[in-house]
Amino acid sequence: MKTTNQHIVFLTPGFAESESDSTTIPALQVFLKSLRKALPKAKLTLLTFQFPFTKKKYDWHGIEVIPLNGQNKKLKKLWTWKKASKTLEKLHKKKNIDTIHSFWIGECSRIGERFSQKHNINHVVTVMGQDASIENSYAKNLINSNAKMVTLSENHQAELLKTYNLDSTIIPWYLDVAEFPKLQENTIDILGVGSLNTIKNYSDFIEIISAIAKTYKNLNVVIIGDGTLKTEIETEIEKEGLQNTITLLGKLPRTEVLEKMAQANILLHTSFYESFGFVFLEGLYSGMQLVSYDVGLAKTSENWNVGNSKTELIEACKTLLSTEIKTKNRIELSSEKQSINAYLNLYYA
Repeated sequence: MKTTNQHIVFLTPGFAESESDSTTIPALQVFLKSLRKALPKAKLTLLTFQFPFTKKKYDWHGIEVIPLNGQNKKLKKLWTWKKASKTLEKLHKKKNIDTIHSFWIGECSRIGERFSQKHNINHVVTVMGQDASIENSYAKNLINSNAKMVTLSENHQAELLKTYNLDSTIIPWYLDVAEFPKLQENTIDILGVGSLNTIKNYSDFIEIISAIAKTYKNLNVVIIGDGTLKTEIETEIEKEGLQNTITLLGKLPRTEVLEKMAQANILLHTSFYESFGFVFLEGLYSGMQLVSYDVGLAKTSENWNVGNSKTELIEACKTLLSTEIKTKNRIELSSEKQSINAYLNLYYA
C-alpha cells in the first residue's frame, strides 16, 4: 500500500453548505468524516458542481470544499465543466492529485474520467442512485476505461451490470452511531421518511395506511420529508379521511429525524427504487421494525418484512401492530472499518 500522504479530490453535484448542514447527502458526510480520520496526513479536496449556491471556498471538518456554483442551471453547465477542469489543473500543479473520486454517473464522472486519463490518475466512481439503471450519455467514457466502479448493494450492482455491462465492487454505506439518541418508548406507530416525490411512492403509503386504519382506529402515523408532491399527498390524505391519522412534519434536521425514529415502532418505506436505502440503516439502528418493497439492500429478517405488493405490506404492518412490542434492539448492518478499508484499497491499488 502506498503512503497515506496522498491528495484525493472528490467530485460531487452537491454537498453540505456548512458543518451544521446535516441533511445534504448524509451518507457522503458520514463517509468523508471517517476518511478524514483514517487519513490524517492526506490532503482531501472536494469540488461541488451545483450546490451550495456560493463561490466562496470553505473548510468542512478538515476538508477544503470548492463550490463551482453551477446552481443547477442548464445555461451554466458548460461553464461549470470548464471551471471544474481548470480547478483540477490548478490543484494538480499545486500538489499532485493521486486519486479522483466521483459520485454519480454524471457530469462529475465525465470530468473526473477525462482528467484521470489525461494525467494517468486513479479514478474511483461511486454510483449513487438511478444512474445505475437509467442509461445516459455520461457513462460512455466509463465503458472500457480503467475507472473503478463502486455500487452500494447487490440489487444496485446487478442493475449497473444489466444497464452498462459494467462490473463493480459493492461497498455499503454505514452509520455514525454517535449521532443517534437513546431508544425511547414508542409514541409513533408507523413512520415514513423521505422526499415527497414520485420515486418514494407515497400514494402506496397512504393506501396502506388507509387499509390499516380500518382496523386500528387510533393509529398514529408520521411522515417526515418535503418535496414537489406535497400538495398532492395532502389531497390524498384528505380524500382518504386520514387527517387525524397522518401528520406531515415536513423537512427536519437530521437530529430531529433520528429522535422521531427512536420513538417509532414501524418504518414503512414504499419507495419504487433505492440504490441502497440509508434510511434502512437508520431505522434498524433506531430499534424499528422495517416494512418495505424489495429495493436497495432490502433483505427479509426478523426485523425486516420485505413484500412485493401493497397487500403484503398491509399484512406485515397489521401483524407487527398486533404483536406485543419487544425490547428494542439496535441492529448495525454495515461496518465503518470494512467500508473505509475497501475504499482505501481502491485508492491505493
